[in-house]
Order: sequence, then C-alpha cells, then structure tokens
Amino acid sequence: MIRLPLSALLLWGLLLLTPALASAQLEAPTRLQEVDPGPLEPDLQEEPLDAQESDDAGAPDDEEVERDEAPRKSPRGAKAKEEAPSAQVRPVGGTLPPQAGGAAPVVVPPRPVLSPVLVPRMSDAEVLQVWDRWRKARATNDSVSAEKAQRELATLRQELLAADLEPISVGFVREAGVRGRAGDMAGALQLAELAVELSPRLPQARFELAELYALAAPEKVGRVFGQLRAAFVSMALDPRYRGPALADLGSLLLLAWSATAVALVGLLFIRRVRYALHDFHHLLPRAVARWQSGLLGVLLLGLALTLGMGLLPRLLVLLAVVVPYLTRRERVLSAVLLAGLGLAPLAAGQLTRVTAFAGTPAEDVFVLERGGLSAEGAVARVKARHESRAATYAELMALGYYESRRGLLEDARAHFKAASALRSGDARLLTRFGNTLVGLGDVDGAAQLYAQASQADPRMAAPHYNLAQIYRRKAKTLPDEEVGKELDRAATATASAQALDGSLLLREPPPDDRLLLNLLMLSPLVPESEWLSLADGRVAGQRVEAQLGRWLLPGVEPGPVAWALPAVVAVLLGLWGMLAEKLKAANGCERCGRPVCRRCDPELVSGGTQCGQCVNVFSRRGLVPQNLRQRKADQVERHQAWAGRVAYAVGAVLSGAGHVFSGGAVRGALYAFLFLFALAATLLHHGLVRAPYGDVPLYFKLVPAVVLLVGVHLMSLRGLRRLRRGE
Repeated sequence: MIRLPLSALLLWGLLLLTPALASAQLEAPTRLQEVDPGPLEPDLQEEPLDAQESDDAGAPDDEEVERDEAPRKSPRGAKAKEEAPSAQVRPVGGTLPPQAGGAAPVVVPPRPVLSPVLVPRMSDAEVLQVWDRWRKARATNDSVSAEKAQRELATLRQELLAADLEPISVGFVREAGVRGRAGDMAGALQLAELAVELSPRLPQARFELAELYALAAPEKVGRVFGQLRAAFVSMALDPRYRGPALADLGSLLLLAWSATAVALVGLLFIRRVRYALHDFHHLLPRAVARWQSGLLGVLLLGLALTLGMGLLPRLLVLLAVVVPYLTRRERVLSAVLLAGLGLAPLAAGQLTRVTAFAGTPAEDVFVLERGGLSAEGAVARVKARHESRAATYAELMALGYYESRRGLLEDARAHFKAASALRSGDARLLTRFGNTLVGLGDVDGAAQLYAQASQADPRMAAPHYNLAQIYRRKAKTLPDEEVGKELDRAATATASAQALDGSLLLREPPPDDRLLLNLLMLSPLVPESEWLSLADGRVAGQRVEAQLGRWLLPGVEPGPVAWALPAVVAVLLGLWGMLAEKLKAANGCERCGRPVCRRCDPELVSGGTQCGQCVNVFSRRGLVPQNLRQRKADQVERHQAWAGRVAYAVGAVLSGAGHVFSGGAVRGALYAFLFLFALAATLLHHGLVRAPYGDVPLYFKLVPAVVLLVGVHLMSLRGLRRLRRGE
C-alpha cells in the first residue's frame, strides 16, 4: 500500500471540488441582468493567458484557496438572497451590514443609472446654418466639410422627425442639375439622391433623380420608372400639388366647353344667317330691295351685338336669329352648350372652393404636421388665432406636435391642453401628449395617457409601443424581485404593438448614448381628412364666381337666377325653332344652297329640301331646256365644290368645324371640344395655379397635349373626308 502525506490528500480533494464550486458560481442571470447585464463578475472576466500559466505553475495552499473563494460569491446569487433578512431594504449602492457570525460585509453594486431622454431644441435658422456650411464648403472645394454637412443634414431630419427639408432639397436639386450639365454625373446623382433622402415627398427631387438615372444608365428603366411613379404618387397625395393640378384640369375643361359653345354657335350662325336675312326681307314692304333689307338686317344685328351685353347674351342673340333654320340636333346641342356655359361661373367657383389650399388654416396644419422648414410663419398664425379663440382642434394639436419635436415642451404641453379642451379622448392627442410628458420627466403621467389612448383606439399601435419603452426603462431601476413583472408588461405591450403594426418588428430604439425622444417614442400621424376641411375657399370661390359671372352675364347678380337664366332662354329658343314650319321659315336647298321659301314659290311642298329651280330642272323632266338644265347643273357642281372647300378650310383651322358646316354638328362639337382642350393645354402649359416648389417637367405636359392635339386633328380630317363622300 502506498501512503501519501496528508497535505497531498487535501490538495487532490480541492482539485476534485473545483468544478463543483465553479458550477455553483455560474448561476442563471436574473431578469434585471437580462435588461442591464452590468460589468462582468471577477470570476467571469477573461484573464490573460500568461496569468493563467503563472497560476498553474504553483498550487495554492489551503489558506489561499479559502481567501480566494470569499469574493467570488456573487451577492446576486440565490443563496445570498435566501440568507438575507426579509425586512431588509437593499440600498442603491454600497455594502450590506455585517452578516451573522462575523462574516465580512457583502458589497452591493450600485443600481444602473438610466440614460437621460434627450430633446433636441433647434430652430430653422440653426438648420439653415448647416446648409450654409455646405455652400461655403462647396465654394472652396472642401469635399470633406461638404460631406460632413450633408450627413449632418440627414441626421437632423431624422432627429427632428421632419417629413422633409424641402428648401434645402431644392438647393441640392439645382446643384445636381449644374453638375449634370458639367459632366459630373456621379456628383449629380449623389446630390439628387441626397435631395430625395431629405425630402422623399418632393416631386421635383424625384423628377430630377429620374432624369439623371435615364442619362447615366438608360438601360435601367426600372429605377427611372420607379422614381417617376413615386413623383406622381407624391403629387396625388400632397394637397399643395394636387390642388393646383385639379384646378388647371378643371379650368381647361371649362375653357374648352366655353370655346366649343362659342365656335358652334358662331359656325351655325354663319351657315344659316343668309336664310334669316331672306325671311327678314319678307317682313319689309315689297318696294325694298333685297340688298337694302340685307343691309338693314346686318345693321340691326350689329346694333344688338354692340350693346353692353356679355358673351352669353350675344351668343343667345345669334342663336335666336338662326334657330328656326337649324335641325333638331343642332338646336338641342346649342341649347346644351349654352346652358352649360351659363353654369360655368358656378362650376368655376366650386372648383376654386375645392382646390383652395394655399393661405388657409389647412396649409398651416399641413406644414406643422410635416415639421420641416418654413413653419415659423404657420406657428405665428396659429398662435394668433389661438389668442383670438379662433384656432381649431387640428391647429392646436399640430402646433403642440411641432413644438414637442423642436424641444419646446412647455409650450407643447400648454397647446396640447388647449386642444384637449376642444376635443377630449382622441387617441392621437393622448399619445402625443404622453410623449411630451416623457420629455418633461413625468413618466407616470405619460403611462396613464398611453393607457387611455390604447383604450380610446385599440387599433393604434403607438400607445402600446410607447408603454413598452416606459416599462423597459423602469425595469432597469427596480430590485431584482420586481424586474420580471415589469418586463412581462413590456413584452405584452410590445406584442400588442407588433400585432397591430408589423413594421415595428424591425424598429430599433435609439442607442443609450443618444436617447432622443423623437426617435424613442412613436407619434401617430393625423389623416388628411381630419384637417382638410380647414381649407376654406368660400371667399375665393365667391370672388371667382362673381368675376366670371360679370363677364358672361353682366347686370345679373350671381345666384340661382344667373345660373338658370341661360338654360331657360336656350329652351325657349328651342321651342321657338320648333315653330319654324308653321311660320313658313326658309330652308337651304340640298343641291344649290338657295333658300327653299314657300312665300317665293307657293308650289313647293311643305318640308321640301329643294328649291323651285332644282325641282323644275331635276325633278320635272322636259320642263326646262337643255341649256338651262346644264347651266343649273354647273351651278350645283360649283356650289358643292365651294361648300367642300369651305368645309375643309374651316376643318383645317378648327377640328370639327368642317363637320358642323357639312351637317354633322354633334360629331363636330365632340372633335372641337377635344381639339380646343388639347390646344389650351399646349398654350397654357404653365398652368393657372403654381405649385410651391416647381411643377412637373415641361415634357410631361407638352408631349401628351401635342399628341392629343395632332391625333384629334388628323382623326377629324379623316372623318370629314368620309362625311363629304357620304360614307
């Protein structure tokens, strides 16, 4: 038997017990350690390799092992918690009192200190200073400072929670255009992409980037069309661009309608006035010659037109002169066009009311909600209306939201309270108000508002998400035994928010070293329907309606009478035209164009379409000598050729005019309307109402207008040729 010394046996026992001691020290982390692990324990820290080799060189004796084991025991272990007295309160930091039996006091690590929630406080002038630094760096070709300023601008937009920085983006767009023309395509693309990054909803930046993409890589049509699509979607969603576009489109339609009415009535008058002068001759004594009656009729008609009448009364006079000589379709079409022209002031006023946006309280709310630059004027106007007790709920909430993002938390709280006095229980207001209280340090008040918001609108994810952030931050300051409950509440709130908004799965809070309120908490957006009704264009609409009404129908106050009067007169004129047969009104001969008048030739059958000469020559065989018959045939041929030349001439000038001269009034009016609309769009391509930061590129307006103009014109000429051939 081999006998070993007692010291060696003790050494071997300690070596066998070492894994058990190590496993006892590696306990599972607590819920607080999951949130804030803190510094590693001394026994969990990695030691240098040379230190480990030095420890292995010599085995420690028993006393050294016992001294080393004491500090390795973590005060956060389960055994230490069980030995601690139940009524003892753990301090935030320091040491616990000496344990029973004279044991050394246990060192308690200090509780983690929460990172402060930062609130950026920056004005528009300070943002523009960064832009000025970029301009100076560009002027001195300092690329490093320029790139630094560009990154700072992008960071400021995110930290201020601004939807866009449009004035700065417009500057980058212009500089991108300059560089593109100079051949620096890479620099131009970089600036255009930065402009889109700073203002994703600015159509001008999207259009510029699409053009640069097309020049740099024409084969990559996908990204070009992607930018164009985003630009047009932005214009459709932005009321500052949607309103002017609709106003221009509506104005073009009204202008085309008015021009079509004028053209149709004028063409019908020119075509049929000779028959009206013929019947006017029968109203005068027989001693009056035809040239005298014709001259007198022209003088009377000119006198009526030169009186102080507007456009609509003049057209009604022209229609009244020739309405007995028109067909039923021509009368109905003329009445419809003139009735619509009488409603043009009402339509123009209503269009102005619907599309009005600039200069209204709705624009102030829009600017404040977006939180970009050029909002200081809106702030002053809303404050002035608030002082006069005229500010609405949407204005006050938008003002408070803007101030909370810019660090004016006390002002934001005051305006949020004023808004809540007008409408209480709105989930968006409660959430935004809660964010302001978080910035002011009132976490409990914020949590209460978030809870009320989640009850007011259970479908909104922002209150649940913000509550989760509050629970997580609060868990870092609680004792270990209370951390689990708080983290469970945070997990439940997070799950509710992510279930309502799946995009929150990818959202990460800002880092603790720069914990910004605008990035930590969510603020729900207010839909356009909540504040668009503030775009009150009633005053502008009444002004436009009155101005257009005085031009079309002077002397009549705008109102139902002015709108209905032209339609009533047009209907009466239509009824007057139906009495043409009873009044024995003349008509045009379908062969030679002479008046078909029963007063001049009583032998004509009522409703005939040929004059007496044509009936005797072409219908009654052998009644007229051959030489006279041939002369009449030549006259008819010359008339038909002349009518064809006139129809083609007016059709070449105005699409559809040839159809009106040839008897196809309805088709001619349709061609004329489309042609005049395209012509107005081409000539008035700049529009009547300007957008704030530029409009769509010119080719997007001119190319469709010119294509429509040429296409309609060619189709009308082709249709006129077929009509003249009788097809």
